[in-house]
Amino acid sequence: MTHRATLLGRGYDDQLDSPRVRFRRALVLGGLSIVLPGSAQIIKGVRWLGVVALLAWVALGAVGAGVLWHYRDDRAGLIGMAASPSTLLTLRITLAVVALVWFLLFVDAIRLAQPRSLPGWRRAFLLVTATVTSVAVVGGTAYASQLVGVQRDVVTKVFTEKVVKPPLEGRYNILLIGSDSGKDREGIRPDSLTVVSIDADTGRTVLVSLPRNLEKVPFPKDSPMRRLYPYGYNCGSECLINAVHTEAANRKDLYPKSKDPGLSATIDAVRGATGLDINYYVMVNLRGFSSLVDAVGGVEMDVKTQIAMFGHDDAYKQQYIEPGRQRLNGYKALWYARSRVQSDDYTRMGRQKCLMSAMLSQLSPQTVLLRAQRIAESSKALFTTSIPAKELGPFGDLALKSRDSKITTVSLVPPVVDTTNPDYPKIHRLVARAIKKSEAKDDPPAGTKSPPAVKPSTSPSPSASASPDESQESANNSDDLSTAC
Repeated sequence: MTHRATLLGRGYDDQLDSPRVRFRRALVLGGLSIVLPGSAQIIKGVRWLGVVALLAWVALGAVGAGVLWHYRDDRAGLIGMAASPSTLLTLRITLAVVALVWFLLFVDAIRLAQPRSLPGWRRAFLLVTATVTSVAVVGGTAYASQLVGVQRDVVTKVFTEKVVKPPLEGRYNILLIGSDSGKDREGIRPDSLTVVSIDADTGRTVLVSLPRNLEKVPFPKDSPMRRLYPYGYNCGSECLINAVHTEAANRKDLYPKSKDPGLSATIDAVRGATGLDINYYVMVNLRGFSSLVDAVGGVEMDVKTQIAMFGHDDAYKQQYIEPGRQRLNGYKALWYARSRVQSDDYTRMGRQKCLMSAMLSQLSPQTVLLRAQRIAESSKALFTTSIPAKELGPFGDLALKSRDSKITTVSLVPPVVDTTNPDYPKIHRLVARAIKKSEAKDDPPAGTKSPPAVKPSTSPSPSASASPDESQESANNSDDLSTAC
């Protein structure tokens, strides 16, 4: 009887230690090590190591949950913290350490499973699975660490200013400059000048566009340029608003504390023209803009009319963007924004607004996450700005809010404005009226269908009877830019 019981016990032990059971045990240990690093070590008796690893894992989860709870009602604060160089550096180091420790614990879990004791295909399958899992875990974490590093590089190299400027009468006024410099041009001639006026609470946005050929621009009383031009920039037909940068580029005597006197003078000119004080500027390299469009996978546009992709000097190319809804790559998007052949400055200004509106509405958080590295790399070559890193939180929050609001546009173009002999008090009233109207809007909740926009009195609205150019120009003065485009 005793001999029979012994044989039965050995049979039971053999079943527990069969290749099939050991194989399953190895898979369970490996899986547990991925989900709860350290748990495999606890099961196999290496308790101290497993307990330390699990506690560290729980602590990391608690810190993450605590941060999300702390910022649950403060999206701007969460974005600002996530964009902080010190936070990004800490996160990158943490990710690197986690990847290394995770990998070592996983490898140790596989070792404890004794894969060499498994026969044939089971051992091969376990080793291949362990290798693939290790590469996926370590590679994924390393990639995340790389993205964090690239993002930190952008923040530290682009957002270098330190001075934070509060909202002006409840609004942030940001001057967006499309720079167009080249070997055949003297200095920087802004290709486009747009003031983006954003309500600091709601994110409602008004775009005020200034044509580059605006003349006799007055300088504010506190501007050094007013000493040279007390009656406005009125030295002839060459004294256009986009020539101010070149005029003052080397005038350190006028702007001794400025890194770029020409830019400071341009900001003063925009202040005088619009009656708006400027918080910050963003200077966009128009050629770098194409790389950003490519980085986000292109931009979908409803092209109203055939657009030439050539200038007067290379008209022989005869290349066009054909009409119709389509996705433009960076090269075509740049021509869409800049082309003046068979068009004019004012129609082009309307297209630029439509392009900005499309980029804002189509750039989803998912796109930013999936293409973060390409976006970050293109951003370093794309723009310079006076916006400090500390303002990234509030502006990121406002950008998300503005996605659900209509964008109002005001363009200082004929027939409303005579660019040769402008009525600047009238311009100031137009701008102030548009801002007041934007602040009084009652936008529908996100996800609901917006009612048709009210036709602006200053320009025609798009309709079946409107020509493509007229439809595009209506984007210059509109209560709802998305409808005009």
